[in-house]
Amino acid sequence: MFAMKKYHESLTGEIVLSILALISVGLLVLELSANLAPNEVSLLNRIDIAIALVFIIDFVVGLRLSDDKKAYWKHNWYILLASVPIPDGVFQSLRILRILRLVRLIRMVARVNKKTLLADIVSQNGARYLYTISIIFVVIIAGAASIFSAEAGTNPQINNFFDAIWWTCVTITTVGYGDIYPVTWAGRLVAIFLMFFGVGLVGAIAGIVGSSIIKSPEQN
Repeated sequence: MFAMKKYHESLTGEIVLSILALISVGLLVLELSANLAPNEVSLLNRIDIAIALVFIIDFVVGLRLSDDKKAYWKHNWYILLASVPIPDGVFQSLRILRILRLVRLIRMVARVNKKTLLADIVSQNGARYLYTISIIFVVIIAGAASIFSAEAGTNPQINNFFDAIWWTCVTITTVGYGDIYPVTWAGRLVAIFLMFFGVGLVGAIAGIVGSSIIKSPEQN
């Protein structure tokens, strides 16, 4: 039991789960953007089910080891939601829930900042930038996967995953060229979320930059 708890709380465990989350989302992107044969889709589904089982086991172990199970449910419910395997041909739109697994990547970066020499190598503001970059990366991938899932086959402006990445980056940066725009209600909901995220991102970066400018004279 002690060894299980030690591994579950270790940075190694977080890194393994983060890698599996990236693989899982990569499989989702491949399913959405590539014209795969039925046997290839079946293979990808089996791989995803195996990854989902790892996340479910991690959730169950964490719940069992937690002293406050109610708090554990509150802070980790998304893991269980994202770990439900979706068989081929059944509620395929729910596959997009896999992107919730990328939250593990953000958690892993946060733990790296706290528990490794990285916190000593980079400044406090540098660690904040790294954490912010990891969030931006997750949101871009999640936004692109969401908009592609919602618009592909309906929106002639989004023909591949690169188009979805382009639209997501343009929307987050609030540039809004207007060359690509969502036509479905689901796509518009994704757009609203990304717009609010982009506005908040500008404020967060401005806060980090302002904090570093203020602290520099004090350190000198």
